[in-house]
Order: sequence, then structure tokens, then C-alpha cells
Amino acid sequence: SNRVLTKANAIALIPGNIGYAAAATIPSTFFTVYYALHYQARLQPGEKVLIHGAAGGVGIAAIQVAQWLGAEIYATAGSDEKRDFLRLMGIEHIHDSRSLRFAEEILAKTNHRGVDVVLNSLAGEAINRNFQVLKPFGRFLELGKRDFYENTPIGLRPFRNNISYFGIDADQLMQERPELTQQLFSEMMQLFRTGVLHPLPYTVFDANQVTDAFRYMQQARQIGKIVVTYDNGIHAKPASRIADKPALLLFGDASYLVSGGLGGFGLRTAQWLVEKGARHLILISRSGPVSVDAKAALEGFNKQGVAVYAAACDVADKAALAGLMKHCDKVMPPLKGIVHAAAVIDDGLARNLTYEQIHRVIEPKIQGALALHELTLDRPLDLFVLYSSVTTLFGNPGQSNYVAANLWLEALAAYRRRQGLAATCVCWGPIDDVGYLTRNEKIKEALQSRMGGAALSADAALAVLERLLTGEGAKSALGVMEFDWRALSAFLPVARSPKFRELAMQAPNADNNDDHRADIKRLLSESSDDDLRAAFIDMLKEELGQILLVNKDKIDPNHSMYDMGLDSLMGVELMIAIEARFDVQIPVMALSEAPTLNKLADRLITQLRGDSTAQAEVANTLANINDLSKRHGSAVTADEISALVKAVEADGAGRIIH
Repeated sequence: SNRVLTKANAIALIPGNIGYAAAATIPSTFFTVYYALHYQARLQPGEKVLIHGAAGGVGIAAIQVAQWLGAEIYATAGSDEKRDFLRLMGIEHIHDSRSLRFAEEILAKTNHRGVDVVLNSLAGEAINRNFQVLKPFGRFLELGKRDFYENTPIGLRPFRNNISYFGIDADQLMQERPELTQQLFSEMMQLFRTGVLHPLPYTVFDANQVTDAFRYMQQARQIGKIVVTYDNGIHAKPASRIADKPALLLFGDASYLVSGGLGGFGLRTAQWLVEKGARHLILISRSGPVSVDAKAALEGFNKQGVAVYAAACDVADKAALAGLMKHCDKVMPPLKGIVHAAAVIDDGLARNLTYEQIHRVIEPKIQGALALHELTLDRPLDLFVLYSSVTTLFGNPGQSNYVAANLWLEALAAYRRRQGLAATCVCWGPIDDVGYLTRNEKIKEALQSRMGGAALSADAALAVLERLLTGEGAKSALGVMEFDWRALSAFLPVARSPKFRELAMQAPNADNNDDHRADIKRLLSESSDDDLRAAFIDMLKEELGQILLVNKDKIDPNHSMYDMGLDSLMGVELMIAIEARFDVQIPVMALSEAPTLNKLADRLITQLRGDSTAQAEVANTLANINDLSKRHGSAVTADEISALVKAVEADGAGRIIH
């Protein structure tokens, strides 16, 4: 649709000299600071205002409003680049937002008087430092939400100086005070029409690169706003290859058991079973129906007339599970289906995993599935669904225990099918709106960044499960996920293996790593040391730039990559990209030893030339031994020379003395 229905108090005419992308930077940022500084703080000409995060969208808007009001501006920003930008805006008093020293620096500049207004977006101890720089009758404007949600306490002592504290929430203002919203919004837009205020600087991403936009924002490198445009439309995704099948219809006079069925995706699966006709459910989890979501769902089932037996039962405890099933046989209809959704995640690098971590993950998956399998061998089940993960297809650094457990489920499904028993194993990709990822937003963002696709909604995932259960898909395990092959293959080397070649061939602009490797072999054989080093540094800049989303020409090879914004997950991504491009493996820990591109290039050269150098040294050693034997008249056989070479190699000195 090209139309939208909204409230009149939330719209304004875009001035003719402002384009759509620029206009997108105006409403939330400028309205927030106009309301905060002009309406709430009543900022006056000559007063001093401290603006935190001043190079961000809200900060730049606040600078413009404060300049219009005639205030003296003190600002903080988190990087040299951003502080340089503030100087270009004419700001004289600039401090580091990542250091708590801003308070003492401002007090020193103001003869220990401080400022009249603080526009705060910092959290934690920085709040107390802000109170230290407020004058009597100062106004504290809180934009951040973190301390509100965490119920962070602040002392009352600062308020003895007639200080006012305002929590700024423009969304609530729009809902509760629509007339005031319209008045302030109209006043603010008039300032744009007269040229007093100007749209923010912005960085544009096409809608098809929205994942890159989020990664760029995650790096906190943008000045101003990030704008997503739809100029090129949305590229259509390939249609699912699973043909439409008849709708799944479950029996109302049968029972269906869901392990892990009282939370997350397991609970959503239970609700879906009801939608498909089930009227009797057995829902188990280790803790039982104690969560708010579980209680609400049980209440909903009751209103629908669905009989639910919900219990605390460890599915890995075969004896306890047998007792539960025996009881259900007495009070519930015959069991016709099982969904094994129980899971525990406890990540860690393989070398660091403890025995407890391994078993914590394996027991609910493997022991639980085995118990369900053995206890139902004499029951004519219509469905036996096992929830696996796409990590079994591609692997995932830090999840070897989880991958192993899920792979076992797939083997069990294959075994059951060979025995003529019902079995469907689904390798799920990330599920967006229920379960683990809803509680771990950072992990969700990292997965989406590395897969290049959005996580599946639970409803979309279950729609695929329905087609699997009503068609040929029920006979095989299937991976269900959304991804961008280029992003995935950059993060997980196995995605470039021959078994995924058909998928990789369909990816637009697929990487041609063979050409890269041929170029590197040519460089190694033909280039001087200096030329080779320069070429490698340029290649590394290109790889790092793609990960950090910065122009490679702006990367200083002498500067620490961690200071540029590289984190541990990005470090893994960089090492994988290096392996793909240079055909050489370097451990992630090497980044700690060689955190600059210069040092990393040196290590690559040493490692890539190491094989040929070692062979040359062996050949040289053989020649030396041959020469010695001839000069000293000794008859030495080839086998004796070979044995001597091995002895020399084992020698710590590693050389022959003439």
C-alpha cells in the first residue's frame, strides 16, 4: 500500500527543500530534544548545557536546538572522529563520553560552578557525575531507559540544591498529551521551514542491506542517523521448495505430549497442536508450569476446552517419565503423538567445556529422546517429532556439545524410520519471537548478522512443520532457516564445502576464493618481501573493512583492531575470512598476539612461506651432508643421509657445523 492511517497530531508537512531520507532524521530526534530543552528545561540564553553523545542523532539535534536558544554548549562524544566532527560544528567544550573525567574537567572550566542543564543518555556511575556538575536550580533531563528498567537508585542529596529531574519519553507524551504534542511538533517544524534547524547528517542503506545497517549501528560509528531506503524495492526471496500439502488434522480423542512444552518454542508448539485439532495435551518441563507465560497459556487452554496435564518432569529421567505416562494412560486418551522440544544451551569453546557443561546439554536432548523412544515402542504413534538445529548442518563455534546432541536426534529419527516407526526431525534455524533468542537480544543480532537473514517467526516455522508432516518431508530431516549464503559462508567454512555447492551457486555475487588463492600463490612466488607485505596488508584491510563496515582506506594497519571496534565474534569472522582467502588456518588467539594488520600480515607471510622454506632447508641440509661425505671420503648411503637429516632436525640447534 502507498497509504497509511495515523493521528493528525503526529504529522507535519515536509518543507519543500528537504528530501524524504533527510526528513526521516527529523521527527523522533528533534521532537525529543525540543520537548526536553525548550519545554521542560526552559533553557535560557547564556545558560550552560551539557549534551552527552553529542555526535549521535539526538545529540546533533540537541546542539541545534541549544544554539537556537542561545545556550553555551558542553558536549561529550565517544571517539576522536566524533569529537573532530563536533569541532566542525563549532563546539568549543568537548569531552570524552567514555571516561568519567568529564565531570572534573567541566568543573575546572566553569570555576567549579558547573552547568545549568544536563541532557543525559549515559548510564550507571555517569549519572552521579552528572549531578556533580549541575548548578543549584539545575535541570537534569534523562533520555536513557536502562536505569529506569533496572530501577537504579540515586541519592537525594543533590536535590537539596533545587535540582529538577525529568524523565523524557516522547512516545508517552504523544499518547497522553496529544494536544501538546501537536503544538510542540508544529512549533518545531516551523523552525525547519525558516531554516533555523536542519536535518541531521545520515548514512543510507538500501532495504535489502538492512542487516548491514544493524551491524553498522552496532559498531556505534555513525554520525547522525542511519536511514533505510526503499528506492530499489525489496528483492523477492526464492519460494520454498516444499510443495503445499493438505492441512494437518489431529485427533480430538487422542493425547499429544510435548517435552519442553511449558515454555518458549515448545509452548508455542503446544498451542499450534491445539490449532490443528488436538484437545488433550501432556506438557512437561523440569520446572513445571511456574512461569507467567505457562500459566497464561494453561488458562487459555482451559477457556478453549482443552484438557491439559502439565507437570514437572525431567524427560531425561526415564523412571519418572514412565510413571507420568502410566498415570496419563489412566486419565487421558491414548497417546498418538510426541514433540520433543526440550533443550538446554550452555555454550563454550570445545577445549574449555567441562564434563558438567557437556552433560547439561546432552541429557535433555539425547537421554530424553531415548526415553521417549523406548517407552512408546509398543504404541502406534502418528507423529514423533524431534527438534534439532541447523548447527548440525554447518556447525557453530562454541556449541560443539549442542551440535553433538542434535546430531544424535537426527540419527534416532533415521533409525526409527528404518524400523517403520513415525519420525520427523527438523533442524530449526533461529526462532525469533519465542524462546532463547527473545531473552538474548545480542545473540540474536549476532546470528542475524552472520547468517545475513532474519530469524524465523514461530508461526512461519510451524507452517513449515505442518507441510513436512503432511507430505514427503516427514521422511527426512530438513533444515529450516533464512540466510544469505555469502554471509553464512563467510562465517562458517563448512558452508563452502562441496555438499552445499548447489546452494552456493545460487547465491548472487558468490565469492571466488579460487581466484584469491591463485593470486596469493603468484604473489608468494613473484613478489619481493616489501611488495608481498603491502599486498597482504591491503587484502587484510579489505576483509576487516567488510566486517567493521568501514572504508578500507580509513584503516590504519598500525592501529589495534580492537580499538577499531573488533570484538571476539568479529575476530572469529575475520579468521574465517582469512582462511577462505589465504587458504591458511590461524587461531583466533593469534589476534591477541598480533592485534594490528601489520603484525597479522607478517604472521601470514611467515606461515605461508614456512612450508616452502622448510623444504628448502631440508634440501640444503641434504646437500651439505653429501658434500661433507665426499670431502672426507666417506661412503654414505641415501638411507643414512636421511637418518642424519632427521637427527639434525631433532637437534635444538638445527644446523651442521663445518
